[in-house]
Amino acid sequence: MSPNQGKAEFAEPIALFGSDPVAVREIAAMEKAIEANYNTKFLEDPDAPLEHYIEHPDVSFIDILAPGHYFGPDVRNWFNYIGPQFVGDLGLINMRIFAKDDVGFVYMNQTYEGDLDDGQHFFWKMRQTDVVQKIEGNWKILHTHLSFGAVPQAKHPDSWVVDFEMPKRPQPWDVAAELAGG
Repeated sequence: MSPNQGKAEFAEPIALFGSDPVAVREIAAMEKAIEANYNTKFLEDPDAPLEHYIEHPDVSFIDILAPGHYFGPDVRNWFNYIGPQFVGDLGLINMRIFAKDDVGFVYMNQTYEGDLDDGQHFFWKMRQTDVVQKIEGNWKILHTHLSFGAVPQAKHPDSWVVDFEMPKRPQPWDVAAELAGG
């Protein structure tokens, strides 16, 4: 791993499209609070990051891990399922923020680095986009989308197997006990 792999590539945040600089700083501070939250509270309290999400049936979280799309109360279910399995340090870097009036978005990279139970070191760097709204004086996340870019081995898109073409999978918290053998 390169020593700069998890470091920001530029001074953060970059304000986009003539954004309100105060709102940009507030949103960046919220994202850094979420980063700290993941790294200090998440294992003991998987609900902790949700203080920065809107409490609404339309909230959504699109993850890289299948089945990967969670809406409304399933966002909380996902955080509570994955939280106890969190084994690394999360970073939010390379923020590009748009904010005007009370809405905006953040495009950034999420890094995730640590050691697995078998001692193997891992480092992931993915894309993350958050849609945000200022509600009662606080910025809240309405939608998060995580993704990886891919270099397909076969250059024929019609041959790729993608998640939406697979049989629908049950939610992980519904089958976790069965998969663990109990």
